Amino acid sequence: MRKYFSEGERSWRLDRKDRVLMYVLTLVYTVFTLINLGTLRFPTTVWEAPAEGSVVLDLGQERHVGSLWFNGNIAAGTLLITADDGGSFVYEQVYGEMFSWRIKNVDFRTRFLRLERTGGSVSLNEMAVFDPEGGRLPVTAADGTGEALIDEASAVPEKPGCFNGMIFDEIYHARTAYEFLHTMSVYEWTHPPLGKEIIALGVLIFGMKPFGWRVMPALFGAAMLPLMFTLGKRLFRRRDYAFLGAALFALDTMHYAQTRIATVDVFVVFFILMMYLFMADFLRADSEDEPLRRALVPLGACGISFGLGTAAKWTGLYAGAGLAVIFFAHLIRALAAAERGEARRERWNRTWDIIVFCCVFFLVIPALIYFLSYIPFYRYEAAQRGAASLSLREMLDVLIRQQESMYSYHSNLTATHSSQSAWYEWPFTAVSVWFYFRSGETTVSNISTFGSPAVWWTASLGTMCAIVEAACGRFRDDALYRKKALAFLLTAVGANYLPWTLVTRCVFQYHFFPTIPFALLCGVLLLQHLEEAGEVSPKVKWYWLIAAAVYFLLLLPACSGLPMTRLYARFIEYVLPAGNLFHGAV
Repeated sequence: MRKYFSEGERSWRLDRKDRVLMYVLTLVYTVFTLINLGTLRFPTTVWEAPAEGSVVLDLGQERHVGSLWFNGNIAAGTLLITADDGGSFVYEQVYGEMFSWRIKNVDFRTRFLRLERTGGSVSLNEMAVFDPEGGRLPVTAADGTGEALIDEASAVPEKPGCFNGMIFDEIYHARTAYEFLHTMSVYEWTHPPLGKEIIALGVLIFGMKPFGWRVMPALFGAAMLPLMFTLGKRLFRRRDYAFLGAALFALDTMHYAQTRIATVDVFVVFFILMMYLFMADFLRADSEDEPLRRALVPLGACGISFGLGTAAKWTGLYAGAGLAVIFFAHLIRALAAAERGEARRERWNRTWDIIVFCCVFFLVIPALIYFLSYIPFYRYEAAQRGAASLSLREMLDVLIRQQESMYSYHSNLTATHSSQSAWYEWPFTAVSVWFYFRSGETTVSNISTFGSPAVWWTASLGTMCAIVEAACGRFRDDALYRKKALAFLLTAVGANYLPWTLVTRCVFQYHFFPTIPFALLCGVLLLQHLEEAGEVSPKVKWYWLIAAAVYFLLLLPACSGLPMTRLYARFIEYVLPAGNLFHGAV
């Protein structure tokens, strides 16, 4: 394997060996991240409680009923369940419990269960009946009207958990993906729609099942690795360091946890990486005076990526501000470096052509992408009006109302949260964000999103040291491409991180997620600089990678939902410095 990690030619291009490493890393990670992602055995036929009358379920003979399991769809209401012995139970369906299994303990001795809606609306994917010992009881629909309520018995799990139900903000984002597909009223409108539309693609292919609503975020998370590798090769011009950056990102526990749930953060980070990769390609092409048409291709792709990122989450605008700084700084330097006379005039003409091109690809096309991302909203509005479609003016009215609502929500948000943290705590993973926790007699299951100390701490310290090194002139005699790479990465870090210092609303550690790829690459760049200056051993990078791998394996149960003993959970919580993973629950 040594030949694959040899320094090789100092080129920004990906050669065959680069591609082999990149594809193998991505394939291994993709397979790993899809394991235990979520079940495909999940009820999908929907039963709507009738407005009048009742539905009767038959247990075949008198039985002792100890619990009822409900898997809800999107509704809010109450359902009265009555047994032969006079016992009754009121099931209250609330919005926060959809597409998950909820256990309600009862104590009935009955053959028949009578279900009657008493308020609002009740919509269930499945219902199951258990005896006090946890044994599943056979049940049929006495009059046939409740058949859809009990027709997917094979989809009832042994026990509810994170692999067979929604967790954390999936109750907003995955639910909204389902609503998009069914032209329903949209519940989650506080972020632009594109991320939820991508989630909806997985639901369309695999059904409204945990695997279905999580598969697209997981695949986008895996697709970040070739972007990281390619950007690393562009900046470092060494295969080993490009691999190091991508592999460390693959071993980051936040990257793993955050991309395995159906929220929109993964998509904006993916598109941010795309836009910075394409900007790096444009800078190189324009610096080498390649034909203008060839230089404009990555610049146009950068603008499209910017539009896609902003249509996934407004934080894409922060990254766009960094792109603007990099772009205009490059144009100014190019004009200053051009010789007077004909060369200066040609450079001016080229610059104006580039700026006109950017007006289209960074203003018009992103605006069009953003406008089109709201198609599900336009469809629902048209359906409510009984119209086939809306006029352009009507669609713009819908779009403007949504932007006003989003801005008002985020600017006026005063809620607090047990997992919130301050921006200055993020680089050193002070407070994790708790997605899921379930406690058993001897084991616990947990999903927290947090940065691996072996990745985040070293990346953050590396970025700080790189700033100090640059300020002290330690990069003055370094290779030109590395000095440019450092300026590029520090701008990216600042653009994605510094705006959060001005945000006064409740914020979380995962808001640092768009920053960490660039902070990580900054740390890798510093290590390359130190190695080539003879100040550290070439083996240090591999020690770093091994430490990250060890930490990832040790912390995997805390971010994957896999069961672990209480003793091991306490070991993670109190011995490994990772950031309050269980919030005192163990």
